[in-house]
Amino acid sequence: MRERRTGRRWAIILGGVAAGAGACALAAFAILSGVGASGERGSGQIMGGAAESSPMSSERSLVPDACEVADKVAGELAPGADRNQGDNYQGNDRQSQCVWGAYTGDRKRQLNVELRAIEGTPEQSPTDAARRSFEAERKADESGKALLAGQELTDKTRLTDLGDEGYVVYSVDKGQGAGEAVANARVVNVLVTVHYAGSNGSSPLGASDAMDGAVEAVRDVAGALEKG
Repeated sequence: MRERRTGRRWAIILGGVAAGAGACALAAFAILSGVGASGERGSGQIMGGAAESSPMSSERSLVPDACEVADKVAGELAPGADRNQGDNYQGNDRQSQCVWGAYTGDRKRQLNVELRAIEGTPEQSPTDAARRSFEAERKADESGKALLAGQELTDKTRLTDLGDEGYVVYSVDKGQGAGEAVANARVVNVLVTVHYAGSNGSSPLGASDAMDGAVEAVRDVAGALEKG
């Protein structure tokens, strides 16, 4: 089972990219992955109502295709984006990743959706293993330890009405002109992780738009899981 790696950089090199038969002179920006926030909205604002147990009560040994389950919400968050199945690792029945990218014009966007069904061990159930993985990822993202040079993590929020537990963080790289939100939720033993990033002209995608978009994508995918 592939472990989620923090501190990854999803570099989108846009300058001098050839598109079709012609070359497009585009501004470059980097989309930052696997990072959390050192700052807070308020002092760790909690969104949603009281925590509820997920309707999906059974553990999973496989996940649906990320490209299929998130295609609708991707069309809303990254209109006109090209879709590519994640190729940074070998997918299998327990993990699936898909990336949508719109890299031309003033409204650049990248959406990355990843689903992972965490396996158990002789010492712990799949759900317990997923809880531990989720907690480790949450701490890493919210601490900002994985930030790269130029990144500033400015917001983080716990989500109490999404799956069994969830959070979202936001970081910005003003030098690269990109803002990114990372939302992560656990639904029994499945982790749903979304990176949503981009820019509007020369300005980074704002915290509100990025965080709301990432949460919308996670909620959409988690809802599909809960429906079976």
